[in-house]
Amino acid sequence: MVGAISTPQERILRWLGRSSPAMEKAWDVNRDLSVPGISEALGVVRSALNIPLNVLEEQGLIFKRKAHVIGGGSRRRHVYHLTEDGRQKLESLGETKQKKKSSRGTSFGTLPILGQIHGRQHLAAEVSEQVLEQHCLALSGLPGIGKTTIGGLVSEHLLESGANVRWARVGEFTDLHGLCEQWGFKAPLPKSNQALVEYAGEKCKGEMLVIDDAHLISERHIDSIRSFCSQLSQKQASHMLLIGREPMPFSEAFPRMAIPSLEVQDAALLLGDTLAEDERLRIAERLGGHPLAILLHEDGIPLPEAGADVQSYVENVVLSTLDDSTRTGLDHIVMAPMPIEASKAFDSDVVGILDDYALLRWTSNLEKMEIQHLVRNVRRSALDYEATQRLHQAAVTHWETLAETADDHIILLYHRIASLEEGIDAQLDLEMERLVETHSGAFSVLLEQAIKASPKPSHLHYLAGKVAIERCEPEHARRHLESIEDLAESRQVAFGLAMLDGRVEQAEEIIEAGLSSEVQSETNRMAIAAAARRLDDRIHNQTDTTLSGDVKHYLSKVKLPQDAPEERSVTLVAMSMIQHALALQEEDFEKAQRLRTSLAGIGGLAQPLLQSMAAKATLLKAKSDLEVAQGLEEMHLAIEAQTNSIRADALRLALVEYLQENDAVKAKEIFDTIDTPKRSANNATLHRLNARWWTCKSYLQSSMRRVALREAITQHRAAGCPRAAKTLEAQLHSLL
Repeated sequence: MVGAISTPQERILRWLGRSSPAMEKAWDVNRDLSVPGISEALGVVRSALNIPLNVLEEQGLIFKRKAHVIGGGSRRRHVYHLTEDGRQKLESLGETKQKKKSSRGTSFGTLPILGQIHGRQHLAAEVSEQVLEQHCLALSGLPGIGKTTIGGLVSEHLLESGANVRWARVGEFTDLHGLCEQWGFKAPLPKSNQALVEYAGEKCKGEMLVIDDAHLISERHIDSIRSFCSQLSQKQASHMLLIGREPMPFSEAFPRMAIPSLEVQDAALLLGDTLAEDERLRIAERLGGHPLAILLHEDGIPLPEAGADVQSYVENVVLSTLDDSTRTGLDHIVMAPMPIEASKAFDSDVVGILDDYALLRWTSNLEKMEIQHLVRNVRRSALDYEATQRLHQAAVTHWETLAETADDHIILLYHRIASLEEGIDAQLDLEMERLVETHSGAFSVLLEQAIKASPKPSHLHYLAGKVAIERCEPEHARRHLESIEDLAESRQVAFGLAMLDGRVEQAEEIIEAGLSSEVQSETNRMAIAAAARRLDDRIHNQTDTTLSGDVKHYLSKVKLPQDAPEERSVTLVAMSMIQHALALQEEDFEKAQRLRTSLAGIGGLAQPLLQSMAAKATLLKAKSDLEVAQGLEEMHLAIEAQTNSIRADALRLALVEYLQENDAVKAKEIFDTIDTPKRSANNATLHRLNARWWTCKSYLQSSMRRVALREAITQHRAAGCPRAAKTLEAQLHSLL
């Protein structure tokens, strides 16, 4: 019969008892059932578990087996389960007392999972008071000292008090929008930083926003994040906690608190109670009360001299115990720019070993891992240039074979750039359109790295300028424009920048210069693009006396090619569609009909496109209620007929624009069915669709009007529609 059990044994039983009995025969099990998972949950070093686990196993309360740990590499590892006697023993212990959680706040993002914490409660309470009093606070300290743990405790304090907490963890590629997504801000998010500040000020009143690993914010994105934090701080609508090691970015703007090592008595608790107390105190003192250094400690390895540098201890003592293959596997993970899936590690066999040594840091959902930052910093600084290059080159070969997701391709590009691979301009060109839509923050950082590494970075500056315009960042576009040597590329970025700045006259001068190209096909392309953009450069039903003349001027530059039938047909269709849209704007419905008849005779023009043009005409010329009803019916049929989702959404937006003045309820119903338009660095139509979408949102969602107007203004500028932006600016100013 099993008698009384010790406190560590009871805590192990309670932890393992959280797992379903179904796990006992499962091939894939959670990391919680492995020694590293149990160690983190109980807040002790792994060696402190040896005796209590052995005793529990001898008493028949738990059993050990080998299984595959989910996300933990390819090798099977030891995991523990309760036996039937163990479950009966756990049941006899009764339930632990739980605090009543009546008005707990809501958490957003992936807050750290906190195990047993020693010696930090008082400091966490002090930090909580400072955050509430100061509104913004920066926590700094050595790698592995427990900054994230303190932040997690502070978050728990605030959640228990009923406040909401939003947590974001920074990586080398994280931008402001990445932070906002982690904070749980609902999509679609505006591109305009000013609109984001407005959004956060309204949605996050009384909440705490946390930025963990703030020191990793890249130079490329530091200004926008600094501006956001400063403006939000001035509003004093929410509280902010920045966590990171020195040097901390822009922490001079906020009160700062340094996190000290643990008191020796508290640090000794991390060693469990299997060692004599005086021995635990000696180890804790020799390791300077540094939590991670203590958790990395193994029985039998030498201790550093009193006062020795913890980084030297990691390099010369902790890592010296690894065999060559394990150290090589560690170095490959060290070079990764972001957490990766264990199965995609260069040598997934070493993942379990590194985890057993407590050298890994896992994302909160345990999907990805990276090397503990203290260890990573030590190894990166110890590797010489040749070794670093070999690792990057090997990583290129490795990731070429398994890159599937956008994150994978970001990692591959990072290693290509770092290994100084030839042809990187072409690789970035190739990946740009795919990655900018969803990973523009990471892609812009990669471009900066490539520019620094390239002896001839002109084309890279061009790509970076285009990405900056896509991201509505005129300061960065202006910086890159200065270094673009190719005239055509310089002109393209200069035009986008002029539009983004609202400098209409300069933008038109750039257009005119482009229209004088000696290559007629290039002139045709630019003229048609300029005419289409000018048509969209207005708000629905806005009077524009110069519109017709400007559009006709651009179209007058077009000359139909005589010796290229296919190009002639495409050019004619594009011109006719622009002329049709202008005819509807001028209410010349007879001309519009003639143009549709002419288009119907051109081979290859899709019937749904003609159907949409006719439906717009019917609706716009409708006078009576019966005619309006007919026009609405034709529009709905045309929407259903579209085989292209972008054209269907463009028609829905046209319908919303028509209805918002006559039937706002119906307009909102249709608007809610429209997906947020995708973004692309090379698709002007998508840019203008985004601008119209945000404009409609500003009319139909009164609670978001100022945010939507700010974003609509930014989007219209990015889409090359400064006149529309100016109209909306006047509307915004009337609300301020």
